[in-house]
Amino acid sequence: MELKNRTLSNFAELVRTGECKKFRGRLKVGVDLGTANTVLAVVDNTNRPIAGISAPSRAIRDGVIVNFYESVQLVTKLKAELEEKLKTELPYSAAAIPPGVSQGSTKSIQYVLEGAGFEVTNIVDEPTAAAAVLKITDGAVVDVGGGTTGISILKDGKVIYT
Repeated sequence: MELKNRTLSNFAELVRTGECKKFRGRLKVGVDLGTANTVLAVVDNTNRPIAGISAPSRAIRDGVIVNFYESVQLVTKLKAELEEKLKTELPYSAAAIPPGVSQGSTKSIQYVLEGAGFEVTNIVDEPTAAAAVLKITDGAVVDVGGGTTGISILKDGKVIYT
């Protein structure tokens, strides 16, 4: 549990300070278009936190995009800031979504990321994404957000209920 808390603390600290860790190889970007904040988190090929950035969002309500243009503009701005700090292009991203959102809302999130210049590699529900990052194989992950709360139950590394 201490390692899991340290990983979350590392991301929070990187987002708060704007610090970028040294890295080698390909970087991966995770995007959370949240009701309260939009967050971009960058990890290296070993999933070590490298950088993160966050900004308040008013374009999302309960996992649904209510202002497409504003969402694209915000993600584009955050992506550009991270690329400048890291001195590298970030071409790929994955996204986390609240469980239970419609397929149309999921497509809208994909279109926002593509509009911001990302090639989308994966879209997964938020609690399942958190379980993967935290390496939780058995138990429950509860993701409390500004507009939605999601729960995933895992057994033997597989999600059995969301």
